[in-house]
Amino acid sequence: MAVTRSWTAAGATPAAVAVAKAPVPGGEMVWLLAASLFVAAGLAMVYAAKVQSFTGAAQLVNINTVAAPEQLLPILESFPSSAERALVAERTLDFLESARPLRNVGTLSRLRISADEIETDMRWDTLRKRLRQNPARRLQLLPLAKLKPLVVVRTPREFQMEFLRFVGLYFAGFYLVAAAWRRARFQGDRAFLPPLHLLSGIGLILMVSMRDPLRDTLEFHKFAVGVFLGCLLLVLPALKAFDYQRLSDWCYTPLFLALALFGLLLAFGKGPAGNDAKVNLGPFQPVELIKILIVLFLAGYFTRNWERLRDLRERRLLPRVFRRFGVPRLEHVMPVLCAVGIAVVFFFVLKDLGPALVIFFVFLAMFATARGRPGLAVAGLVLMVASVALGYRMGQPHTVVNRIDMWLAPWDNDVHGGDQLAHGLWAFSTGGPWGSGPGWGDPEMIPAGSTDLVLPAIGEEWGFAGVAAVFLLFGFLVSRALRTAVRAGTHFGFFLGLGLASLIAFEMLLITSGVLGALPLSGVVSPFLSSGNTAMLANFLVFALLLSISSGTDDRLSSSVDRPLAGQGQAPPLLRVWPLKTVLASAALVLLAVAARYQVLKDTDYLARDAHAFEEDGVKRPQHNPRMNSLAREIPRGGVYDRNGIPLATSSWDELERHRTEFAALGISIDEACSRFDSRHYPFGAATAHLVGDLRTGENFHATNASLVEHDSDPKLQGYQYAELAALVRYRHQPGNPEIARVLARDRNVRLTLDIRLQLRAQVILERRLREGGGLKGALVVMDAATGGVVAMVSAPAPDPPGSRTAAASPDELLDRARYGQYPPGSTFKLVTAIAALRIDPGLTHRTFLCRGLPDGRAGTVIPGWNRPIKDDVGDHAHGSLDMERAIAVSCNAYFAQLGVHDVGSKALAETAAQMGISTGEPAELRKALPFAAYGQGPVLITPFKMARVSAAIAAGGRMPQGRWIEDESNPRTDGPLEVLPAAQAAFLARAMRRAVTEGTARRAMSGAEISFAGKTGTAQLDEGLPHSWFTGFAPYEGDASGRLAFAVLVEHGGYGARVAAPLAREVMEAACNTGILACVPRAANPGSGSPPQGLR
Repeated sequence: MAVTRSWTAAGATPAAVAVAKAPVPGGEMVWLLAASLFVAAGLAMVYAAKVQSFTGAAQLVNINTVAAPEQLLPILESFPSSAERALVAERTLDFLESARPLRNVGTLSRLRISADEIETDMRWDTLRKRLRQNPARRLQLLPLAKLKPLVVVRTPREFQMEFLRFVGLYFAGFYLVAAAWRRARFQGDRAFLPPLHLLSGIGLILMVSMRDPLRDTLEFHKFAVGVFLGCLLLVLPALKAFDYQRLSDWCYTPLFLALALFGLLLAFGKGPAGNDAKVNLGPFQPVELIKILIVLFLAGYFTRNWERLRDLRERRLLPRVFRRFGVPRLEHVMPVLCAVGIAVVFFFVLKDLGPALVIFFVFLAMFATARGRPGLAVAGLVLMVASVALGYRMGQPHTVVNRIDMWLAPWDNDVHGGDQLAHGLWAFSTGGPWGSGPGWGDPEMIPAGSTDLVLPAIGEEWGFAGVAAVFLLFGFLVSRALRTAVRAGTHFGFFLGLGLASLIAFEMLLITSGVLGALPLSGVVSPFLSSGNTAMLANFLVFALLLSISSGTDDRLSSSVDRPLAGQGQAPPLLRVWPLKTVLASAALVLLAVAARYQVLKDTDYLARDAHAFEEDGVKRPQHNPRMNSLAREIPRGGVYDRNGIPLATSSWDELERHRTEFAALGISIDEACSRFDSRHYPFGAATAHLVGDLRTGENFHATNASLVEHDSDPKLQGYQYAELAALVRYRHQPGNPEIARVLARDRNVRLTLDIRLQLRAQVILERRLREGGGLKGALVVMDAATGGVVAMVSAPAPDPPGSRTAAASPDELLDRARYGQYPPGSTFKLVTAIAALRIDPGLTHRTFLCRGLPDGRAGTVIPGWNRPIKDDVGDHAHGSLDMERAIAVSCNAYFAQLGVHDVGSKALAETAAQMGISTGEPAELRKALPFAAYGQGPVLITPFKMARVSAAIAAGGRMPQGRWIEDESNPRTDGPLEVLPAAQAAFLARAMRRAVTEGTARRAMSGAEISFAGKTGTAQLDEGLPHSWFTGFAPYEGDASGRLAFAVLVEHGGYGARVAAPLAREVMEAACNTGILACVPRAANPGSGSPPQGLR
């Protein structure tokens, strides 16, 4: 009987196709030497880039050789106390001696001190403050961020020797393989070796670039060792004992081994820090071996069943309509489907999704090839996509949902750590077409840059050209592997070669798709490029098996598998592999086009794009490309100076040294006020906290009730616009670049209108007066009446500098009361009501109203139509009939209530207040409370800064300045003075304010002053507690506006303005006179000095 099919052969090569050994191929050494030259050139470039940072390394402290505590003292100056510094040095040395040799500076973070010891030993001064701010059982002793630039773990010479030793080991591996092959007259495909050399060489160059050569663990150590051991695996195919055909008898054995490794991972597996995936079994990652074992199983299974899968149809269980699709018999397809399904499920259970996808796609490729038609494979792919989509809609599994969320919105998602893809895209776009150059990038900034995201690191340093070269090398290897499969002399060799080629191809395609945002990230390493010795050895084993297959190929067979493999009878032809090649090539071309979009077409756009990510405090904020931040740090931030050129904020210790004498004259010791190790120095601490801010903490930078120079003038201080850095970022590590030099030459300093002499005096005066009042709170503002330039602006309480705090700054300390504290103004608002009236009719200066006694013994009046009587202060006598000037001087509530109702009205009052930036509440509320609002009660609210502007407007002839604190062109408050009142009416109000000082409510407070004041007291009544104390005005009264300073003082719950705020204002203005800021004009004789003052408001 004729035999039409043969399903008995497991894959052994029939004798009919045996051929004699071909001669040893030649010429491979030329390509290997060319690859070596390329790798050597790249290593030389990256070495040159890394050693350029060695300048000054001799002055750094090598913590692996420190022998005495005294050697550590120079780097511990961030601890202010000498006793604490000595204690820290002793503890650090004890730790170093027990932990040596240290492989990286980060090891110092393990040095911790218990909270009990910190509390019991009084020498732990700095740590005690940190403990109170952030309670914990143990505290890290050393400030690693400040310390790292000052220490090393190896010398430049030690790095050089290690570099040469491990680079030599790397090259030795490949030439050992070449020599072994030549000696054994190896017949396999030697064309694999040069591209493997190039790919691993690119990876080695990247590993050298990845770490600080003097301070970090050297990543290239492990990588070079892994490549060398992998090269030893490539020697195995030259040995007779290593024959892939021996594996053909093992069909289910590899599957059982894979399931056993799965079980070990489930029981004992662990993941990287912060990751719940079970991928590590000690130092070993079994997943890499599992993938190869599953490919071996699939190769064995399809070798035995490919003919059945192709020719026998399921007709028993399927409806007639489905039979036309040629579904194979279930008993032939179910074992492999179940096995692969179990493997995929195990990967999901282990939460290692990347290998699951790789195995799934490898199975589809092998199944489609074995079947001879792609229909069921495409259906499987559609089913998988649908399942993932359904799981995503259901929110399960959580890891997959997070990955898809990151993929759908890489720049703004709600996944913690969801900016990983954005970091990869930043790296690609930073590299651009040609890259930053080996060693000149920042691959260490990429999360998992040495493993999962290694391709973006290559894209950054090698550019699109490098990414394309990597694709070409992998394309060559996969094409060559498929060629090896096609030329295999056995069915098992064909399927094994097909599976191994697909494994390498899909690993690279999936991780590339993930890092480019074409598919969700899958957590697969890039073969021969990523760090990790298990993966490295597994990938070399893949090619050892391919080499073994290639050594047994039959060169008489066509490169197309359409030619049959002869056996017993005539075996049916295998399906062509060109469809698989087409799919893989098309996918690679699409990914290259996506890479070109990020690196060539729109690189600048993506390079400067912000990502929104969650920070440690759980708040999502915009994040810049860290490379642009790195470049920004290379551009020294400008300083903030007062009107006399005294630094208020600087990043340069030398700048502080240049002004040491001026600081000393102001009572400031820069050694006590600042630490030379801080990135930013604020010598005046709390005195400038509300105005300048603190870049080190960023406190209140984004608050709506704060205006901090460090935040608001950031473009001027940093000297560039953020988008401008995009064109410079690729040159960030190149000293002397002309484009960067142009940016460095810009003026980046900000000059304020503030006079630090008066600011310090005003702070001391305010805080002393508040303490005397029983721990009150308050604010004051002094400004140039003509220009609005703030000369002094103090708010208390204020936050202490970060280094001197025992607790975090409270909201009370952070509140800038001077500019953002909203308070009822009390009688100081009578000036605004008077301005509103005079804007309507200048003749109202002579308008009179009656202030009479009320039945309860108080002075005031009753306005028809208003239920509540208007009352003056307790103890005030009835003022009788009085005009506006006298009403201001004696602060008569009854007068201004009647003026507001009868002559001004709510609309005019609201319009005048709004023009001056003062809130009067809702119109309906103002109408209901108009008599009371007219003298500063009711819905009216104002800040001390705005009240100072009111006084400045009167002092400057009716022209109200906008008010500013920045002197130079970075000042955003550029509006000119606003004319709120004609000069004649402003002079009238000035006279009235002068009378308030000479014969009215402020007479007692200003008695004997050497400065001629004009002012107005205010006592803002509250529902609870003492009233707020106000005093506003200007000085000197004589002269024109160009020499006048306007001021406003507020003391919360201070009581009468005349008793608390007015004396405080007098003392501050006298300080201005003593420092020469204010021209002291001798006071004129007080008219009517014999009459007693009335009222204390």
